[in-house]
Amino acid sequence: MDKGRKGLAIMFHSGSYDRIYHGLSIALAALALGREVRFFFTYWALEYLRRDKSSLLKLDKEGEVHRNILEENIKKGHMQKVLELVTQTKTMGAKFYACTNSMGLLNIARDELIDEVDESMGITTFLTQTSGDQILFI
Repeated sequence: MDKGRKGLAIMFHSGSYDRIYHGLSIALAALALGREVRFFFTYWALEYLRRDKSSLLKLDKEGEVHRNILEENIKKGHMQKVLELVTQTKTMGAKFYACTNSMGLLNIARDELIDEVDESMGITTFLTQTSGDQILFI
């Protein structure tokens, strides 16, 4: 990473597809601009990193109104599935971290997570490692 550029740290809390999608899209733009990107998945967002659930299309109440539009655009290839965006950001150098506290709460073992996850850690460690970065909470 260029030392003059601030990294981007995105903390995903929501498990709603539209929020995950937009956060990963922002990350792709940042990566294309040469910024370092790190993700911290916690609580309901963590479900998208599970091997057996990585193709989820969960929506919150607001997004549920637009489910048909999203499903249609994903089917047509106008929008990507979360796992496709995860693969793209990982290929471009993004780092993925899973919240150990949330893993315990949701009874998720490390071997249940997709290969793109670099490490599991607590929030204190993540904030320490990203102290100079721009942080977004989604």
